[in-house]
Amino acid sequence: MTMESEHFQRALGRLEAAVERVERAAGTLPTGSDDTRLSELEARHRKLRDGATDALARLDRLIGGQS
Repeated sequence: MTMESEHFQRALGRLEAAVERVERAAGTLPTGSDDTRLSELEARHRKLRDGATDALARLDRLIGGQS
């Protein structure tokens, strides 16, 4: 794994952890019996994760292009 890839993975992990903390603080995490809400949150998480991944990849390309 390259240094840039390691930085990217750590940044993505921090973003995912932040999203989880915000959701917990907002009281939006479902109970085990709320399958519909869980599905909605999983879809939201995927969308946020994918957006963050895309943004970090664009930043990586921009930074890499300046070297």
